[in-house]
Amino acid sequence: MRNNGRPRCRIGCLVALLGVFILLALILPTSFWWFVLGALLIYVGLCVIRW
Repeated sequence: MRNNGRPRCRIGCLVALLGVFILLALILPTSFWWFVLGALLIYVGLCVIRW
């Protein structure tokens, strides 16, 4: 039986997103990534509180 291709699509999107982050890491300064990490931690914290 053959899948409809969803896992491969998901993996492809993840790899493309990772490539974009790597390119941005080469261009953007370090302080930007600390800001992104802080925002991500706040978002995860809010998701945990809602759950």
